[in-house]
Amino acid sequence: METDPRFGSPEPSVRDAREPINLLLRDLRAHPEGLSSREAERRLVAYGPNELTRQGGRRWPRQLARQVVHPLALLLWVAAALAFAAGLPPLGVAIIAVVVLNAGFAFSQERQAEHAVEALRRYLPLQARVIRDGRLQQVEARSLVPGDVLVIEEGDRICADARLLEGDLEVDLSTLTGESQPVFRSSEFVDTTGPMIEARDLVFSGASCVGGEARALVHATGMRTELGRIAALSQRVEEELSPLEVQVRRVAWLIALVAVGVGILFLPIGWLAAGLPLRDSFIFAIGLIVANVPEGLLPTITLSLAVGVAALARRGALVKRLSAVETLGSTTVICTDKTGTLTENRMRAVRIWTPLGEIDLEDDVDVGAAVAANPVLGFVGRTIAACSTA
Repeated sequence: METDPRFGSPEPSVRDAREPINLLLRDLRAHPEGLSSREAERRLVAYGPNELTRQGGRRWPRQLARQVVHPLALLLWVAAALAFAAGLPPLGVAIIAVVVLNAGFAFSQERQAEHAVEALRRYLPLQARVIRDGRLQQVEARSLVPGDVLVIEEGDRICADARLLEGDLEVDLSTLTGESQPVFRSSEFVDTTGPMIEARDLVFSGASCVGGEARALVHATGMRTELGRIAALSQRVEEELSPLEVQVRRVAWLIALVAVGVGILFLPIGWLAAGLPLRDSFIFAIGLIVANVPEGLLPTITLSLAVGVAALARRGALVKRLSAVETLGSTTVICTDKTGTLTENRMRAVRIWTPLGEIDLEDDVDVGAAVAANPVLGFVGRTIAACSTA
């Protein structure tokens, strides 16, 4: 359907996808038979590609700067400067090397885990089937625009928020709701109240179709989808100091006060009581200040946290900040009502019953040997495979 040239391409806007379907078609300037390729290209310019984007530009400079300006690192920078002032360049270089190496290691660890949006992108397929120019076409998922008519079948991963035009589906919405059980969606339902995610005639980007066939009208793409909203929220989370970071800041201030206090106290003692020249007393006082700064504390903390991150990574956990490991360690109670996606979100056969016997698959039974010994099991397996589109 071509857009009336008097109005031009529709501009991105917020619309209620639960309004009557004729009004939604009017607002989207769409048609149940889909758009034309020319109109789809025009809307792609207006709405942008159907993909999740990272907000705020490059973050690595800020992340790297955070590793070299926190209190303990600043204390070491000051100690290095005092070491150079006292004529101890090897010590100053060694302290700077500790700070730089620690910052590089911590930065690389956190960068490896900075994949929140990238992980959500994996829920979007690369291709989609749409009705364009009056016929079924396969196009890149990123080129979908509001007004497109999606064709969804069992096994497909949905790549945009859409309103069902015809057909029934069973949809896995665990990506958005955390519930592992599929839900039923049908074009015959009309839900105008309640949460958008519970509307029984809507399907959402990132969800998977586990049964049925349907056509759906795309009403939101990219960051305007429910999945895009989650991606945007994950990027707007304000970082707070962890309990460990608060304690390290206090320790850094305490060390600084003690070191400076000892240095200032020695200056009159060395000059007046011990009879040292003022310059020697000053150099010795700087040496005391530097000696009271624990250069090994910073890399020790970083390495300890990195070991915890590695242990969690082996269990499939994603840690965005090293200090979060200590925060998790100080947690005493976790209250949750989730089951499916909080655990493995996986269902599998654990027992097989046939007229000839029973096999318990939870006891690490060799299924191949069991099938060879019992031909009925092979027949059951072939029947299941023939009835499945997975």
